[in-house]
Amino acid sequence: MEILFTLLLGLAANGDPAAVNPGFEQLDERTGKPAGWSFTSLPDKPHLVAYDAMVIAAGDQKSHAIAISVAADHPDQDVAYNVHQDLQGMTAGKTYRVTAQVQTRGLTTAPMIVIQCLDAEGKKYLGFARSPEKQLAGDLAQWEQVETRITVPEGAGTVRLRIGIPAKGNAGGTAILDDVTVAEIE
Repeated sequence: MEILFTLLLGLAANGDPAAVNPGFEQLDERTGKPAGWSFTSLPDKPHLVAYDAMVIAAGDQKSHAIAISVAADHPDQDVAYNVHQDLQGMTAGKTYRVTAQVQTRGLTTAPMIVIQCLDAEGKKYLGFARSPEKQLAGDLAQWEQVETRITVPEGAGTVRLRIGIPAKGNAGGTAILDDVTVAEIE
């Protein structure tokens, strides 16, 4: 919890938009999952998806990423599983690019980034952006970037970032996500 508080305090101090724990390095002591992120699942069916912090290595360097795995016996239905958080420091009228690095194992569609802008009460959608849908012919064994852009509408009280995969057609597959960036576009 102290790590999350320190991360949030740092964001508030510099005022720049950013995701909390964008490289998935800080892990929650209780769950072992990346701190600062929430995880979706179907009500009463959490066994259909798994979220796991994984160690990735590049030479002598080791870091973490998040893996989202859809159960092999998942029904072929329209539902998306994602890690998500509310972004801080986003300014109405400004345009932002949000990116993430991804790899895949056994998926038919690439992971996606979704940005949702909600009113101050969090009830009405004012804006929405999604990275382009991409069909996969095979695994993405090397890191590839997915991205989307959004201009934050006036009246937006919450800007929610979601990064994940649709379950439909992806049973038994895994998305690996890392290095989320948020940057204002000039």
